[in-house]
Amino acid sequence: MRQHGGVRQVFFAALTLAAFIFAASGPAEAIQRPSVVTPDTPYIEAVRKGDLDTIKAELTRGTRIDTRDKLGRPALVVAILFGERDIAHYLLEQGARPDLKDKTGNSALCYIAQSGNAVLGEALLKAGADPDRTCAERETPIIIAARAGHEALVDLLIEYKADLEASDLTGRTALSLARDRRHAGIVKALEMAGASY
Repeated sequence: MRQHGGVRQVFFAALTLAAFIFAASGPAEAIQRPSVVTPDTPYIEAVRKGDLDTIKAELTRGTRIDTRDKLGRPALVVAILFGERDIAHYLLEQGARPDLKDKTGNSALCYIAQSGNAVLGEALLKAGADPDRTCAERETPIIIAARAGHEALVDLLIEYKADLEASDLTGRTALSLARDRRHAGIVKALEMAGASY
């Protein structure tokens, strides 16, 4: 029995270490990459793989930049979900529409609010993404970012005049969620920007 207990302890220690390493990888890795990948068009496959040469060739052949994959996700959202940040930047530079939603009701900025990638968030906002466009569950990006503790992204959304009084389906605002989660820096930033409880 002692041997099994030792094995169990080693197993749980390994799980704890794995969880710590995952957490330490930073908020930019918070988006879960799709686990089931359906074969798709050459353009979408290239977006998934970060194959810029093929993307350029497909666009030259007349493929629309906002083409959706077989699950209804715009190419820009596909790039973000598959961790292809350089491709996401390239698509934005080429005129991809930042506010298009997938079938779940999420736009690119919704996924960035989950991940906390402020660099890509700024690129989306500069390209015209609406900071108040609701995501799935009718939450705005600032609510998602505040709940997740992504201070840099909350600061960015404040700068781009996100609605600080927007609330989720339960009536909670970014400020109330940040207070509940004890994200002191976000609470301070929201209060300084004029958010009320």
